[in-house]
Amino acid sequence: MINIPLANPSRELEHIPNFEQKLSKQLRGGVYVGGESVDNFEKKFKDIIGAKYCVSLNSGTDALILSLIALGIKKGDRVLVPSFTFFSTVECILQLNAIPVFVDINLKNYTIDLDDFISKATSKIKAAIPVHLFGNDAQINEIKKICLEKNIKLVEDVAQAFGSQDEKNNYLGSIGDIGAFSFFPSKTLGGIGDGGCVTTNNFQIYKKIKMLKNHGQSKSYEHEIVGGNSRLDSINAFILNEKLDIFSKIRDSRNKFYKYYMENLKDVEWINLPQKNNNKIVLNYFTISVPVKVRSKLMSYLSAKNIGNAVYYKTPIHLQKVISNKSKKIKLKNTEVASKQVLSLPLYSFPNDDELEYISTALRNFR
Repeated sequence: MINIPLANPSRELEHIPNFEQKLSKQLRGGVYVGGESVDNFEKKFKDIIGAKYCVSLNSGTDALILSLIALGIKKGDRVLVPSFTFFSTVECILQLNAIPVFVDINLKNYTIDLDDFISKATSKIKAAIPVHLFGNDAQINEIKKICLEKNIKLVEDVAQAFGSQDEKNNYLGSIGDIGAFSFFPSKTLGGIGDGGCVTTNNFQIYKKIKMLKNHGQSKSYEHEIVGGNSRLDSINAFILNEKLDIFSKIRDSRNKFYKYYMENLKDVEWINLPQKNNNKIVLNYFTISVPVKVRSKLMSYLSAKNIGNAVYYKTPIHLQKVISNKSKKIKLKNTEVASKQVLSLPLYSFPNDDELEYISTALRNFR
């Protein structure tokens, strides 16, 4: 029986020319923190995204929290954020003792519901973190207009959306005040461990995050502010550099997976297929929606056939204990509907034809 994982980042390494020789040379070089690989990665990444500055970090979570610190978000400040996202999007707000103001999502692509965002974008709001969930554009240009009118700082959560572009061909992560990226292995640009970065066009933000990531230093052993340790290691940066060089192939192969699903599942009436904003979107997860009574049965069926599957996200953050015990009952209708119906299927780079056929055949034969 074929084994199909939900993500398969190691397969990308097979498509890096002379990978083992290059890795061996990198290891023998003896530079494991900072150095040329990190510098090269930051330059290459900002040039691709179309931003003036890039700061590499040790995780997407740090990318978010250091972004808020750099923007001056503090205790009691209110930040607009979806509840239908990974916890770190909200955790960064809570870490600063700021207040998350939850926004509902739309059921088309599970990103922020624009009408709900507008209704909650009051003068009390200091910042917003729209999430480009599963790789889709969170209507970032419309959100930016609102934020500019209301003097709201804008952090794009691009953890799941490297490589995706808006309808004007701008890369997601280049539009807000800051773009926060994750290089967790399962992402569209995945490393060999945790990693992240921020992009910005604002020199002061860039300068502050550079200090925050390295113990508040402006120069060696000259500490201007209290920071921490959030450095991307050199071996990971090397891997990311190599993957950037083949990213057009990564993107095309992921799109092959997506198109196969769309073509072969379009007639399966009980599945609602994901929708892209435009053809420049690179999905991180292929997330379908199924009837509530079907999902658990389908998950067991797929698992029995060794087909990876997962629910992102089963319990919305506003219903998590860390939130629900602190605040009055929040109602987000679409978020709560989605959490009961979504299911993510395997989606990775360079799939084999037999893998594609195996998954689609299993889904078509269910029920």
